[in-house]
Amino acid sequence: MDEPATAILPSAGTSAERPTELMGGFEQSNESAGLKDSLNTSGVPRFSTKYWAVGGIALLVIGALFVVYWPRGKDDREIRTLQIERLTTSGRSTSAAISPDGKYVIYGTDEGGKDSLWLRQVTTSSNVQIFPASEDVFYWGLTFTPDSDYVNFVKAELEKNVSWSLSQMPVLGGSQKEILKGVEGPVSYSPDGKQFAFVRDEYPTAQESSLMIANADGTGERVLASRKAPETFPARQTGPAWSPDGKTVACIIADETTLISEMGIVEVDVSDGSVRPVRTQAWKYINQLAWLRDKSGLLVLGSDRASSSYASQIWFFSYPDGRARRITTDFHDYRSMSLNTDSSILVTVQSSSISNIWSATGGDVDRAVQIRSGGNNEEGIGGLSLAPDGRVVFYSRASGGDDIWIMNADGSSPRQLTTGAGASFHSRVSPDGRYIVFASVRSLQVNIWRMKIDGSELTQLTTGNGDYEPSVSPDSRWVVYTSQTSGKSFLWKVPIEGGQPVRVTDFYASSAQVSPDGRSIACSYRKNEDSTWRYAIIPFEGGEPSKVFDLVGKKGDFRWSPDSKSIYYLRDTQGGVTNIWNLPLPEGEPRQVTHFKTETIFDFAWSVDGKQLVMSRGTNTSDVVLLRGF
Repeated sequence: MDEPATAILPSAGTSAERPTELMGGFEQSNESAGLKDSLNTSGVPRFSTKYWAVGGIALLVIGALFVVYWPRGKDDREIRTLQIERLTTSGRSTSAAISPDGKYVIYGTDEGGKDSLWLRQVTTSSNVQIFPASEDVFYWGLTFTPDSDYVNFVKAELEKNVSWSLSQMPVLGGSQKEILKGVEGPVSYSPDGKQFAFVRDEYPTAQESSLMIANADGTGERVLASRKAPETFPARQTGPAWSPDGKTVACIIADETTLISEMGIVEVDVSDGSVRPVRTQAWKYINQLAWLRDKSGLLVLGSDRASSSYASQIWFFSYPDGRARRITTDFHDYRSMSLNTDSSILVTVQSSSISNIWSATGGDVDRAVQIRSGGNNEEGIGGLSLAPDGRVVFYSRASGGDDIWIMNADGSSPRQLTTGAGASFHSRVSPDGRYIVFASVRSLQVNIWRMKIDGSELTQLTTGNGDYEPSVSPDSRWVVYTSQTSGKSFLWKVPIEGGQPVRVTDFYASSAQVSPDGRSIACSYRKNEDSTWRYAIIPFEGGEPSKVFDLVGKKGDFRWSPDSKSIYYLRDTQGGVTNIWNLPLPEGEPRQVTHFKTETIFDFAWSVDGKQLVMSRGTNTSDVVLLRGF
């Protein structure tokens, strides 16, 4: 299995069904412990492959109502009142599914990096834990059998080098059994319950993905349809949907030519494997599908081209013409979706993030003060950097788009620097204070761009299919970045004034951080396709690692210390609270640097002299909600 291509753009999420995920600190979860972050999104690039939408907590209130236009005929629309009921209140839910009879909901939670599974009886509101929280096993792809008697889940055990399998257990308790190996996403049953469909993605290893069918007991698997790279059937969190009449299987399809996939929906004929498009227009991101009972259309989680972000909303695609109408219109991100048999109840996970920017000066990191109230604009989540004069460069959605802003050290005089097409994120200020380098999505590609500190003279530096995570050398001459093609990522560098890029690594690597002394690069590292993701220190010029190590419990970005002698990184402490930790190099024991008792740190940055620390801090809320009124 190659590097998860999920957390690409800035994401506030901790572990949910995360979108390459795209916005996600354009941070990739590369180590095995961070694999939960990338898998629990969608298995394709997301904004946040992957991305946690923001604000609007009103819809989380139990019994909240809002009016939507629901498609009734070919040209008319019926006004319906959609009722939303919150089923969980922990704020840590990751995925959910409702039983066909509508009596039970199974859902997953992330408890400080540990996954657990729970079962809820809808009418009595009783919750029973199926599997206790564990950091070695994680679950997703939740489904019920058509008779509602059994629960299916995709299970990965990290100790077994991330082995994937579809497992099953009785709803009312009992032992679990493995049904089929090599299943990485949710399955969908035929109407008679005798078979199920799933996607097996052997991309990028074999450059092929297939829509598969197997008997309900896991035997007799066969290929229904296949796609060769760059076209692919995404496997994780994007399972197929078997139609109510049993004749076709709807499936998400993606073009992986670029890091930001063009996604669409096709249906595959069960009798002969022929494929035809249901939705020809490419979308930014599609997460999951569910047929309505009469096959009049599909409910879809996704984000269209006109949306200002990659936050996933619930849509209706009419069938067979594929016209799209939006069902939810809010600032949440919807992840995971499941319908009961008569399509009267929908269960999904509704997520939001609140973030503010904090600053600590004089070395006293525990006396940080809030300098900007970002609220639901996800400020700093998609990138945070300090200029030599103390000004703060940060990501924000205050303008309605994904842009880079700048403000004074005390939070005053905020000003938007980027405008126009494409999201911008992962900003870094050059040590000489002249430039800001950043990643930006334009023309369906992610590339490295440069602008002056005042936002002028916008210049494109790279032209690869997927270039992101820039880091500037201390002499302000080079930009080191991750370049990803066909699911494989390597480090490259390009002159900050423009020129020909130079490849730095021959092994898989990402998340480069150039040391302040200019001698080394710290990065996520993978020796080959059979090895797990770890961390490495390599020479700035490239070559084999001088040190390979782990960052236990790492969650999010990491940075060099100003003296180049240690690594700072984010780590969850009790109750999911995030703090900054430090690991001395070449050898040493990690120590806790900040001691916050509340909130998550999404991103952080140190000044060159180490006297100023800025952080994006806030909360994630992710709960299971039940929707009626369809």
